Order: sequence, then C-alpha cells, then structure tokens
Amino acid sequence: MFDKEVERLRRLRAAALRVRAVARALGRGDTLLNRGRCAAWRVARIVSGRLRAHPYASYQKDAGIGVVAANSLAAANAALGVRTRHQGLLRFEAHLRSLARELSDVRALTSASDLNDSFARSQIEIRALLAALGVETRGQYEPRGQYETRGVQLSEASAMAPVTDAGSALTVDSDWPYLAF
Repeated sequence: MFDKEVERLRRLRAAALRVRAVARALGRGDTLLNRGRCAAWRVARIVSGRLRAHPYASYQKDAGIGVVAANSLAAANAALGVRTRHQGLLRFEAHLRSLARELSDVRALTSASDLNDSFARSQIEIRALLAALGVETRGQYEPRGQYETRGVQLSEASAMAPVTDAGSALTVDSDWPYLAF
C-alpha cells in the first residue's frame, strides 16, 4: 500500500462515516436509513481494518476529531428543514450516491484482491439499497442490470453482447488470440 492508496481509503472511510451520521440524524426508526447506516458502517470497518493492518504506524490512524466534527455538521445540515420522510430519504439518497461513487473509484484503483472483493460486496449492497430508495422516493423501480443511455434503456446482457454486422467484409479468424471482436 502506498500514500495515494491510503489517502483514497481515508477519504472513503470519511464518506462512509458521513453517510452513517446523516442516516442517524434523519431518523432512527426508519428501516431504509438503518440499512444505509449498517452498509456505511461495514465500509468504514473494512477500510479501518485495512489501514490498521499496515506496518507503518502513521497509516494506522483512525478517523480524527476533525472528521467526526465535519460529519456531525454535515448530518445537522442534511437534517435541517426536513419535514417529511420523503424529504429525508431524498437527502439520504444523495449522500449514499456520493458514497457509492467514492466506493467505485477506490475499488477500481485498489490492487488488493481481498479488499476488492469486500468492496464489491458492499457495492452490491449499496446498489440494492439505492434501488429500494428509488422505489420508496419515486414510486418506480428501475430494474437491476439496466443502463440508460440518452433515453434508451439497454439491458446488461444486450450491452455486453457483441454486435454482428452481416454486411461487413472484414472477418477475423477465430483462432487469433489478440483480436476478439
């Protein structure tokens, strides 16, 4: 692990702890918020465990008082003016989406396979939670495995399927290992 990776992991931990604080501030009895708190806590625990396992003492530091203060301010700001459950879920969804983006960035740049697997499980959990939040806040469900590109929805299978053109004059032998069209 090197300095930039440690920096990314610390940013991810701060984002996860922020989502947890926002969920706590928006409501304790809501099941979706509790699921979000638990998912964010699992991400923070994965990152903290990875940092504590590092041999350098400077990398093993936990989240400082500055992170805790910033998270409590962000949580108070998110809860400010929320009158209905719907408004609270919309604000929580925005924070959870930022955690999901941060998690996907760190996962894409990590070199450890065990850490990548743990992040993948957390990513699946957060995506399922975002889908549930979408159902709850918008009253509609976007099916899993769907991608939207300029108003056209493609299923995951059709996005991965190779495009074949019958009129193409270019053919490649099937045993050529480097160019698989």
